Amino acid sequence: MKLRIIVLLLAVMVMGAALADTTIYKWVDKDGNVHYSTVPQNPNAQPTDIVNTASDQAPATSSALTAASADQVPAISPDDSPACKSAKQELGKYLTAEALYSVDTKGNKTLLTKDKQTQLIQQTRNQMTMACSLP
Repeated sequence: MKLRIIVLLLAVMVMGAALADTTIYKWVDKDGNVHYSTVPQNPNAQPTDIVNTASDQAPATSSALTAASADQVPAISPDDSPACKSAKQELGKYLTAEALYSVDTKGNKTLLTKDKQTQLIQQTRNQMTMACSLP
């Protein structure tokens, strides 16, 4: 449970590239799990003080994008909800990024290990699946 919260917090810190200048909402569900989203999905959701100053553009270099991950970048359709679009953009940016970092409270960046990157991408895929399956 604690690892899940840490990974989720780490994901929120890293997802700055996907959510430039967007309000991030935080809430705790009935099971005690902490959630973050650009769209409040719960009446108890509160804006957080996470500030994102990253660019909203995905890296233009194709060297970071392998053929395998290019097939996995989700296409955004006009019918997608705002939460679904945001989740797809976030996943696309993670898949095309040259590197993923965590940022500590002092602003120091630490490169994520391949295992942590894989875990973050899988978690983001799961979040995208949930966001895109909501009515």
